[in-house]
Amino acid sequence: MDSTFLVDLLQDIPGASQYELLSLSESGNYEILKQIDNFNIIRGDWEILRKAAYVRRVVKILGVAEEMDALSGVTLPSGTFYARFQDYGNCHDSSIEPKLGDILGGRGRVSFRNPDFVIRAYHLDKWYIGIELFTGIGKELLSRRAPMRPFFSPISIHPRHARFMVNISGTSEGETVLDPFCGTGGILLEAGLLGRKVLGNDWSLQMSSGAKLNLKYFGIRDYVIYNEDFLKLELDESVSAIVTDFPYGKNSRLSQKNLENLYGESFRRFHELLPEGRRAVVVVSERKMLDLSDKYFSILKVFEFRVHRSLTRYFAVLKRK
Repeated sequence: MDSTFLVDLLQDIPGASQYELLSLSESGNYEILKQIDNFNIIRGDWEILRKAAYVRRVVKILGVAEEMDALSGVTLPSGTFYARFQDYGNCHDSSIEPKLGDILGGRGRVSFRNPDFVIRAYHLDKWYIGIELFTGIGKELLSRRAPMRPFFSPISIHPRHARFMVNISGTSEGETVLDPFCGTGGILLEAGLLGRKVLGNDWSLQMSSGAKLNLKYFGIRDYVIYNEDFLKLELDESVSAIVTDFPYGKNSRLSQKNLENLYGESFRRFHELLPEGRRAVVVVSERKMLDLSDKYFSILKVFEFRVHRSLTRYFAVLKRK
């Protein structure tokens, strides 16, 4: 019988973490058995989730019970451990952790300093208990935030958002991802670390040069960066997906009218570059801008992310008609 796992998802952009989990299941070898808010029970090979932007924790399930006391039948591996507990219904708190340790036969085996493994217990629709296998890539992503790069801009997209966008782009290792407005290269960086070949472009020589510097710094070698007007850019190779954060608002040198023209012409160009059925994953700051893609793309999903009171960003997954 295949093992089952409890996946605890981070919540940032509403709906994004669940969509990423579903997207990764298409290229991974697991199925989602049940969703309970930001928790999912899956069966199969979970290893691809090491690449996820929004996975907080993966726990191998050892036992499921209606009542906590029934967990006494769970057999733990040999070695020392400590237990941590989370209650979705808020009817228990962490004070039950010592009792949980006793139920599991932990007397004389508990070690907080150097445990052989960590036990995680969750009270959701039932009681779930298991061994913690993975705790997400949060620290890794923080190490690639804009200020940590050799060249940065304060408006660079967060690495977690960039990785999410690549993960939902419908691409696999070895395929080519294009960012036509690459800025300092944040999206290309995550794509390259995920094994994609990356193509980038920015009309600013400073930005395109800075993107090259950042990619080299983080060990990305399979890339090409252009410094052109994207609408006139000619590529020598095919593209598997387009992933980009469009220029917007005060962060763009263009007027509103010119921005709309840029977006509309860009969607037309995306359509020319992408094979039928392939995806463009884009970020815009005005929902209406996505209407400019209607002639060329079907909108599969839009996620709304409120940055602050005066700025909302929309992450959209588009499928080439």
